[in-house]
Amino acid sequence: MTGSKFEIPKEFDTDIYRILNDVENIIYFKWDIKTDRLEFMSPVESSDYDLPQVAEAASTVFFGGNVVHPEDSEKFEKFFDEMFWLQGTKNDSKFFSNKVRLRGKEDRGFLWAEFRLLLYFGENGPTIGFGCICNINVKQLWQMDLQRSAEHDVLTDFYNKDATQRYIEMYLAKLSPTDLPPAFIIIDADGFKAINDSFGHLFGDGVLTDMGKAIRSVFRQKDIVGRIGGDEFVVLFVDMPSAEVLEKRCTELLKLLDRHYESNDASLPFSVSIGIALYPEHGTTYVELFKRADRALYESKSKGKNQYSVYHQSLIGRSFTVDSGRDPQHAEEIRQKAFQDNMLEFILNLLYETQNPSATISICIEMFGKQFNLDRVSVSRYNRSSNQYDTEFEWVGPNGVSITNKENLQKYAPLLDRRYSVIDSNYRPTPYGVMSICEDTFEKYPQEEDLFRTLRLGAFVHSQIAHGSETVGSVGFETSHRPYVFSKEEFTKLSIFSVLLGNILLDHHNDNVSERMSRHLQNILDHMQEFIYVVDKETFEPIFFNNTIRQTLGNVANVDLTCYKRFHNLDEPCEGCPIAKLSKNGNEYIDVKLNNWWGIETPARAYNIRWDDEMDKYLALIIQSSF
Repeated sequence: MTGSKFEIPKEFDTDIYRILNDVENIIYFKWDIKTDRLEFMSPVESSDYDLPQVAEAASTVFFGGNVVHPEDSEKFEKFFDEMFWLQGTKNDSKFFSNKVRLRGKEDRGFLWAEFRLLLYFGENGPTIGFGCICNINVKQLWQMDLQRSAEHDVLTDFYNKDATQRYIEMYLAKLSPTDLPPAFIIIDADGFKAINDSFGHLFGDGVLTDMGKAIRSVFRQKDIVGRIGGDEFVVLFVDMPSAEVLEKRCTELLKLLDRHYESNDASLPFSVSIGIALYPEHGTTYVELFKRADRALYESKSKGKNQYSVYHQSLIGRSFTVDSGRDPQHAEEIRQKAFQDNMLEFILNLLYETQNPSATISICIEMFGKQFNLDRVSVSRYNRSSNQYDTEFEWVGPNGVSITNKENLQKYAPLLDRRYSVIDSNYRPTPYGVMSICEDTFEKYPQEEDLFRTLRLGAFVHSQIAHGSETVGSVGFETSHRPYVFSKEEFTKLSIFSVLLGNILLDHHNDNVSERMSRHLQNILDHMQEFIYVVDKETFEPIFFNNTIRQTLGNVANVDLTCYKRFHNLDEPCEGCPIAKLSKNGNEYIDVKLNNWWGIETPARAYNIRWDDEMDKYLALIIQSSF
């Protein structure tokens, strides 16, 4: 641009704004809210969007005229609802922004745009708005491409492991009771390792690509499909119409992938196994559904592969008797995996199915021994007449020594008495209950080296089993290795198993049901790490306090005093005491802060509770954090 009439501008003016707006592809508008009239300030012909210059009924144009992409219409409608129903202050203004796809001109399809609006309020709500529509199509597509690359598996174009879990969790969170429930499906290749090792990784990649194509051909576009491992895939079959449709899809996939791959005159079989969990019967979260489907998958494997199985409550019990004829070792794998995944569920299911506590205990101690590679696991009852523990259940590994068979009882009789003495002398309160722990017997008791060498006892942890306030036995993990540092998982599972043994598996069967249930409840509270006590709301006298308090306060817990005197040596109720705030017999609970025994303020909560049906009054249950 040259010539005497051209002047280079020195300040922002209308022409500069217009040129910059054209470069940025921004179009401004004014929207009269009362009349619903929207008018663009610059010609829309110069924009990339198929919009009218003036929209006399803007809401109708945007919602009824196919201006907004169908997938964005609900989001855009919520955007407008928020503006219309917002109660702003008179002479106030608020800014809104939203990203949607608007219809482009000619054959350009829908283009991404950012809708920005500055809304002004009068006496009766929003009156007028000024805004603009910015073309962000290139930027948005670039960002979406980056996100897609981060979320998708390169080989199959399915979601990767993290994205699969995230999108399934998002879908499950939005489900309502009226929606058709989904099915969670795990698909795992049979024979892939042999093909990959024999034919090479490039050939193996081709097999996985074929597997992905088959899965995509069987399931719908709206189903969530992901590759979560080398040859393992997950499908959330959304809006499942019926069990028959699910069966048909799985059967079709099995047929598609039942094949042989050939290379260099070699031929190897290939198939897939499928495990299925149903929402909400088998779980309502990704983790729950995955665990159930994974167990069903192992059942398919154990039955000979190339089939599907649906998880069911008796799956754990049935896994003990599975006889595939082709892969018998899978039965043991299924049982061990089920035990490791959820020990508590495994034990309770096993007890329910067998109705035999002794068989349940025998199976469980074997599971512990194999899971943690121990040399001996035992369960003993406390004998009050002899003041020692008599072993009732025992599992011994290849490198362990049994102390229950008659030959060893006679052979090692003097050593066994010394062994009991060493273990008994080590019992101490721990965060996991009362336990006897020694991680190197040779180092701690050098004078007993012959004892430990003969019995192959290098390290041990024994946990006392309590029934109410009574010690009824112990359960122990032992290994010949030394030194041996027991893991947090071992301590945790040993503690849980001790509680189950004391409450259910070694229960006193001559008690009536109500007495047993009351003792079960107290025993569970007794093993929690928080400070838990039940107080008479009129006298403030504790009628129960758990083992955590007894271990902390020692003998003072036996003194017949009020809770504030007994626990804090105060002459009146503690500051912030929640007892007076509780109603006579309501169901409310109260969150407060209370000082613990060391004067440190910790969270606490209080509830009304009926401790005994024969009592005509409610008591207060107080649970206070121990740290």
